[in-house]
Amino acid sequence: MQSTDKEHIALLADACVQNNLKHLVISPGSRNAPLITAFESHPEINTYLIHDERVAGFTALGLSESLGEAVALCCTSGTALLNYSPALAEAYYRELPLVVFSADRPSELIDQGDGQTMRQSEVYSNFIKRSLNLPSQDDANLSSAISDLFTEISAHPYGPVHLNIPLAEPLYGVKDYSGFEKVQSQSKEHLQLSTDQKETIKNSWNLAKKKLVIVGQMGVDKALEQQLVNLSEDPSVAILVENTSNIQHFPRVIHSIDRTLEAIGEIEKGNFHPDLILSIGGAIISKRIKAFLRTSEAATSWRVGEFNLNEDTYQSNPDHYKVSPFSFISVLNEGDYLPLSNFGGAWKQKDLMANEAHFDFLRSTAFSDLKAFEVILDSIPESANLHMGNSSVVRYCQLFNPVRSTKYFSNRGVSGIDGCSSTAAGYSMGNPNELNVLISGDISFFYDSNAFWNQSLKDNLRVIVIKNGGGGIFQIIDGPKNSKHSETFFAPFEASVKGVCDTYNLNYLLARNEEELNSSFEKLFEIHENGRPVILEVDTSDCDNDGILKGYFNSISNLKKT
Repeated sequence: MQSTDKEHIALLADACVQNNLKHLVISPGSRNAPLITAFESHPEINTYLIHDERVAGFTALGLSESLGEAVALCCTSGTALLNYSPALAEAYYRELPLVVFSADRPSELIDQGDGQTMRQSEVYSNFIKRSLNLPSQDDANLSSAISDLFTEISAHPYGPVHLNIPLAEPLYGVKDYSGFEKVQSQSKEHLQLSTDQKETIKNSWNLAKKKLVIVGQMGVDKALEQQLVNLSEDPSVAILVENTSNIQHFPRVIHSIDRTLEAIGEIEKGNFHPDLILSIGGAIISKRIKAFLRTSEAATSWRVGEFNLNEDTYQSNPDHYKVSPFSFISVLNEGDYLPLSNFGGAWKQKDLMANEAHFDFLRSTAFSDLKAFEVILDSIPESANLHMGNSSVVRYCQLFNPVRSTKYFSNRGVSGIDGCSSTAAGYSMGNPNELNVLISGDISFFYDSNAFWNQSLKDNLRVIVIKNGGGGIFQIIDGPKNSKHSETFFAPFEASVKGVCDTYNLNYLLARNEEELNSSFEKLFEIHENGRPVILEVDTSDCDNDGILKGYFNSISNLKKT
């Protein structure tokens, strides 16, 4: 096999294959030429070309989530690696395994006025699991350093790992190799509950009269879902999930948190505060439930899962159990339970009331963002992967019950708009035989338009752009909509969705009302001759979007008066 003549880089490429790191997103440059040569020439490594490093970072994140394994990034020296920062921060907070291979100048050239140089070591220090430097090829610690790298990549909790690689010129030499000795990572076992911990947990659980389980962002986990189904048979248990929890519909779960909270009156709020909070999964979208639980003063609070940070989302001073939610909830389901209240039933009753008001309102509402989401979510084919852009898009989606066969995704680790399209694109690349649908706001779409500057994209990606004049979230949340600067700073200069499509050879559709939206879906999901993604622009810019959304919540709030 021919590879770079820098033997330690060829060894690194071989070690990637040995340790199942076989997908790399490469942004080309001169300093990383030896890395490109080594990865491109290895027959078992899949490489993807993305010039824009910020887009590359999020594309790798989506690819990693799609494949369920680590994906690497490779860039040249200097500011190139800074552009990975948003995606690495998202990966850190969502425990997704990304690896950065950054080429660097030799240490003696740093801070000496040489081109494309900066201090690259520890540059991601606030949102990285570990940063390493690759020793030179004649360093006795080379194999040990590479082994440490792959041990960290595979260790729980997952997260981004950075390997900085100083490289001296010349950079483009090649030579033949017959293979290398195996570089083996060291496995790290999952933590388990002790016997004493199990007894303490069961005793606290059985004594609590009002138990609330809240499930954040996670992938589909049928075994865990069954444990939650079993847990919900106790009427004193309320289980709250969001679409990003990927917990499929079962009768006793509350799927739309904001909708349900709106149906709870001020006088009765105390009845819905829990004695015990069990939090599993990642981020929670609902700001309302965070505010609600931060005033609950629950006697017991547990945060369960393997995370990079010990977060206290509900300001409840939780005990952290770094074990799998499945094993933890299995302990709670052991033995018989004695129902101590109808706490879960009370939550579900409010959920059902809000659900009925939801459908009553939508039957007669005018075309708007809210109505568009109803039509779109009803029209997405079964078993599609639904990617939700941040800000108003992901919040609108939470007002609708999840579809059983749909998997839900969103960048809710840091919740930025900067990589929504790129992440969905990366996911679609990892699952070429599955349909992927992204719903994006117009600002998110334009901000991340370079996501489509990607020759690897195929026709399994569909993007629905809600063009509501930009910044719909700023009409939903308090503050910006009352600002005298709302028109100039929160609403952007208008751009053309069709112009983006023309630039990147994307197929374009337009819907300006409910009738056009309904009729557009056949063309949206058909195969197009150029084999490229399809973009549907849904123009609601002339609609009373914020007024209709206020009316929606008022219709649910009125339940408190009956």
